[in-house]
Amino acid sequence: MDAPRNTLQPDRRPDKPALMEVAVVEFPGSLRAAAPILSELAQRCNRTVAAGRRTGARMLVTRWTMSARGMQRVAGTELFGDALPAIIVVPGSESSWTMPPPDERLLAWLRECHDGCSLLAGCDEGGLLLAAAGVLAGRSVSVPDPARCPPLRMMVPSWLPSERTLVDDGDLLTAAGQEAWKYLSLRLLARVYGQSVMNTVIQQLQLVIPRTELDDLERFSPNFAHGDRCILKAQRWLHGIAARGVGLEDICMQAGLEPRTLQRRFLKATGMRPIEYCQRLRIAKAQLLLQAGGVVDQVAALVGYSDQSAFRRLFLRIVGLTPARYRRQVAAQLRERVAPRTVGRMVEPVRSVA
Repeated sequence: MDAPRNTLQPDRRPDKPALMEVAVVEFPGSLRAAAPILSELAQRCNRTVAAGRRTGARMLVTRWTMSARGMQRVAGTELFGDALPAIIVVPGSESSWTMPPPDERLLAWLRECHDGCSLLAGCDEGGLLLAAAGVLAGRSVSVPDPARCPPLRMMVPSWLPSERTLVDDGDLLTAAGQEAWKYLSLRLLARVYGQSVMNTVIQQLQLVIPRTELDDLERFSPNFAHGDRCILKAQRWLHGIAARGVGLEDICMQAGLEPRTLQRRFLKATGMRPIEYCQRLRIAKAQLLLQAGGVVDQVAALVGYSDQSAFRRLFLRIVGLTPARYRRQVAAQLRERVAPRTVGRMVEPVRSVA
């Protein structure tokens, strides 16, 4: 029997936009407003994209729950059949609920979807469910303290904790803390529709976003929704190792493609050549490490740059700041976040995207 395919394979008919399934997992005590909120945001984006006659995928939010037959869609099977969702979102729990022990069938399904190239996103306790499934090992993530979830209290952390509300690590998105669901939802919009559409929604809803969260929402966002499974396999591998110490031949081996074919298909799928993609990925990883308090020279080595001068030049070109200045700026923003603030401090109007 053929393995379930991922819904990243787009519909090529010119008169019908590709539908990208975003599955919201519902479990006992999960945030009831999660699917309705994300669905409303998706509809706003779909209208914005249609009005501008833009091409690209359209997000369709579905609900998944556990049944006697395992994880199943509540509705939408006629559209997606047995395909795995392109994106799976595991929300947090309602504040009035104590999180129950995770269902092993749910954890196995999350692992299967991750292996099948679905993008996984966890919010608050949902991030801990991803951790329990074993997919966060070695990754920089934003999840709450396992102690607040009795069934997971004894879980040994295998991830790298971040002080950020939102962490986008390519095929894994996590968010925890105040307004985590809002920021995770907005980041998903940026991943599917692009930053300009996300900012249009922010402006329509008159949301005010703190500077630090806005930086995370607008960070390097690779395209995983292009439908080329060979390139997707290479991307997943690159994100798993943060593109450290790899060359074109290594990427070709992972994708199973010849160099010329890889170059052509990688550029078509992601909008970047493989080496440029690796550079952007390594610098994005360096930003996360600097945000966590890493020393510049050590961070350069951790992301694969033995020549620190080359690292500084590339960081400046991509980020617009030197690594040292970026680190100081992040530290200052963190101090302002934890210090007593007057009303309106640390927020600014959303920047328009040209």
